[in-house]
Amino acid sequence: MAKALAGKIGKPFARVVDLGCGSGGFFRAYEHPFTRYLAVDISDEMLELHPEAPGVVKMRGDFDDPELFGRLAESDFDLLVSSSALQWSRDLDLVLRRIAALGRPSAFAIFTSGTFETLHKTAGISSPIRTKEETIAALEKNFDAEIDILRYELYFEDSLSMLRYIKRSGVSGGKRRLTYAQTKKVLQDYRLPYLEFEVVRAVTGT
Repeated sequence: MAKALAGKIGKPFARVVDLGCGSGGFFRAYEHPFTRYLAVDISDEMLELHPEAPGVVKMRGDFDDPELFGRLAESDFDLLVSSSALQWSRDLDLVLRRIAALGRPSAFAIFTSGTFETLHKTAGISSPIRTKEETIAALEKNFDAEIDILRYELYFEDSLSMLRYIKRSGVSGGKRRLTYAQTKKVLQDYRLPYLEFEVVRAVTGT
């Protein structure tokens, strides 16, 4: 997904803020030269995993905390990106409003409830993240952006390796984990050899 987002950024930006940077997926996908790359994440563990490189600065920050945006407002940067993170914001509209107030080009990849859809149905649970309609509405309210929907499948050898992926995945966000009974049901009843993903991609000013 990071590559799909990076591919929509047509021109180079020398100073980048990566909001919810994780272990560096977008950093690795971004092929343009930069002079400063501010990697922001709430997790110290993720920041430890993020690559070191000349110009890379790491910052612990929570995009649900207004204090972070005060710090970003005082920073010099040309592009703000967020890949596979903002689906976990408590109030997406508010976070996007704060990003828009920074007045910089922005690019987002936000997973929706269409992700893991069949697995959730098999387990008998609802998705913990927003629908594509809710996500698009929040983006359109705050940005004049080019928006599209990406769908793809990731294949696995068996259900057990699939569940291991979900546990490690940033898409799961550590929220609403499957119970033992739900896990057993998925192992018995999930028939697809893949997981489904649905992502809203949006770029503005790039």
